[in-house]
Amino acid sequence: MWQRAEQLRLHAAYTYDHLSWRVPFRDRTWFEAVPTLTAAAGVTERMRLGTLVTSVKPRSCVTG
Repeated sequence: MWQRAEQLRLHAAYTYDHLSWRVPFRDRTWFEAVPTLTAAAGVTERMRLGTLVTSVKPRSCVTG
């Protein structure tokens, strides 16, 4: 999909990063944003890649 988008000369592609889903997405497979973008970067050369939404709080490092 990422390679095809680049072949079509799209200049940017984005993915989502949500921790929970509502219908109709709840029963579908989905992947975390960072690994998805890493895979996309490995097979594309020119496209800008990013997330539409990033859920930062659950990934924060808490020390204390």
